[in-house]
Amino acid sequence: MTDGLGLWVYGVVEGKAAGPATRPGVDCDYNVELIRSAGLAVVVSPVPLDAFGERSLPEALEDLDRLETLARVHNDVLREALEHGPVVPFRICTIYAGAARVKDMLVRQHVHLTAVLQRLQGMAEWGVKAYVVGGPGGETAAAGPASGTEYLRRRRAERDASAMAQQTLDAALDGLHGRLRQRAADAVLNPPPPRDLWSAGQGEIVLNAAYLVADGDVDGFCALVADLAGRHRSDGVELELTGPWPAYHFSEAVVR
Repeated sequence: MTDGLGLWVYGVVEGKAAGPATRPGVDCDYNVELIRSAGLAVVVSPVPLDAFGERSLPEALEDLDRLETLARVHNDVLREALEHGPVVPFRICTIYAGAARVKDMLVRQHVHLTAVLQRLQGMAEWGVKAYVVGGPGGETAAAGPASGTEYLRRRRAERDASAMAQQTLDAALDGLHGRLRQRAADAVLNPPPPRDLWSAGQGEIVLNAAYLVADGDVDGFCALVADLAGRHRSDGVELELTGPWPAYHFSEAVVR
């Protein structure tokens, strides 16, 4: 490795995996490549340490536009690798000092990585988000109360209606997730992303789930999502399906 360069690690693939198509990595001056060792291979690309080192990178990542660009390229590289076989994805901004360190990691983590790749064979991650607009119960327009007693009665009725609507929504989401879980090899429920990352106009995120789905079950899984979306649209719930993704939520973190 040339002085002043590190290796940005995207993920681990099978040792027999074909080399990636010629394409730039997170730094557009350097292409993605494979490092093979111990019967495995790591998808990497060189990065200049003056821009991607421990001192400079954290400050640079405060620029949300740059962070978004890095994340997009990272995911694009992994999704291209996924087209050719299982992938153990690494977190964004995982950087090694050089090829020797990468090969050492493959030796140390060989048993674990091999087991994960075997589990992910023929699998991919799919994401499902559920959005609700207006919140449970919505807003009720009414004339002003005739008295203090009437005001309290209305407030109690609104509170009870809101609680009932929330219970109905919770039951619907539990049932929805349960149906999808049955069609997947594994599933993970995640907290909603921060509000500043929500898309405008999509409403409140009330379900943020990831499902590990076998390639042969994808059509059925997608059809189920479409069916559930139609069933729950009258409840004010919209579903969003994304994928396939590398199995971020189903690959244990690799010890560096």
